[in-house]
Amino acid sequence: MKRILALLLILLLILPMAAQCGGVLGGGGASSGGGGGGGSRQTSIDNLLKAVKDAKSQSNPKLEELKKLLYIEPFVTKNYDTKNFTMGLAIEPDNKTLTRNDNFRIIATVGNPNPIEIRRVLYIDLEVMEPGEKAFRKVNSVPQMIMNGEYEVVNGKNLSSTTFPELTSFSDLKRVGPVALRLHVSDGKNEWQSEALTLDIINRQPELTNMTLQAPERPRFNDPINYFVNVTDPDGDLVNVTLHLLDDKKSELRNETQITMPGKGVSFAANQYGFFDKADSGKNFTYYYTFSDGIAVNNTSIEDGPRLRKSVTIWVDKPTVTPEDANQYWWESYNFSLNMKNQDPTEPSVPVTVSLFTSTPANPHKSTGSKVVTLTNNESTVSFDVKPFGVEDANQTYSYIFEYSEYDQNQGSQSLGEGSKPLNAKLVRYELISGLGLGNILALLLLAFLASILVERRFYR
Repeated sequence: MKRILALLLILLLILPMAAQCGGVLGGGGASSGGGGGGGSRQTSIDNLLKAVKDAKSQSNPKLEELKKLLYIEPFVTKNYDTKNFTMGLAIEPDNKTLTRNDNFRIIATVGNPNPIEIRRVLYIDLEVMEPGEKAFRKVNSVPQMIMNGEYEVVNGKNLSSTTFPELTSFSDLKRVGPVALRLHVSDGKNEWQSEALTLDIINRQPELTNMTLQAPERPRFNDPINYFVNVTDPDGDLVNVTLHLLDDKKSELRNETQITMPGKGVSFAANQYGFFDKADSGKNFTYYYTFSDGIAVNNTSIEDGPRLRKSVTIWVDKPTVTPEDANQYWWESYNFSLNMKNQDPTEPSVPVTVSLFTSTPANPHKSTGSKVVTLTNNESTVSFDVKPFGVEDANQTYSYIFEYSEYDQNQGSQSLGEGSKPLNAKLVRYELISGLGLGNILALLLLAFLASILVERRFYR
């Protein structure tokens, strides 16, 4: 009926315009009948379209009225069902208790009761309310869309599903607890919301183990001092580990932080961070750790260390070596010596540990001796009378190192010396014609004589 009325209105509107434009009515033929009026008129589709185009070019006000009359709604409003939409949320894997690092997939399912002829495009938003929040917020910045044909019939219902790649974990949460998810669905005119899907987000706290202070028993301020601890976290979170250094009054001097993956150790090297200087010599320190996975902050108990010994400066002379024999045989004794003294006028005497190491290509950095000496402001000689070499060192060059527990005038802790020439190539200690050599030959002859007697008697029998 509407189409018939629309056609009649078009004819009423365009006939005058066609006449004004000199359009040919009656299919382009002449009017029939006699000389008077009363003749019938006809028009072709081409002329009708031309008349509409002319009306548009002339901005005829009747054109808008024509548009409204010809408009047909894309769906039948009275048959559009808005009450029986169904929607729901599911999570894969099906586990509603999660840690912040657990990965999952949120699936939205919408049931549309309308047939495809009158369906509308649906716009789907996922909304979340995190722990401590009082309102929902949108997760996806651009709505998911379900087109009219994107449904399948399941048990007599038109169902369509979509996912939200914007939410696959809760790694950014700063608090744990219940998280509510819901759907917001719109067809551009009507809106619906699903029931909330509630998830329980939990946090398992990290732990620090194997706290150790790696340092000499009584280190100096610039000795290698290393704070080490192992970090574990059952949730696999990144962990902030902070070392707090305290003075002897338990006041914090400074702190340093590292971020690490669980399962790894954290090391704070005192020399790298510049924890101590010479003014700290003779002082005692303590330390503790704080650590956090972004949710909870925990701390360890206070541990002792380091106890820095008072640092002094000693003076050392060039080291020397004197072999027992100028030929420098490997089996002989050698005297290694070093002149030393204490240069600190405030300390009349200082205990210093002095160690000797020898090196040959066959035996590099061989520990030869160590002793604790007391140094005063007067120069004294520290010496080692030792036999440091073996037969494998014959005909080889050698060097030696004195190491001491305090720093010298050059801020060093060792002094290097070298032998004046290689060790003698001789392998045995005695000459061919010597008492020991003759004794060996006589012993061999005696053994041979006894053996011959035994053999002779055996054959005689």
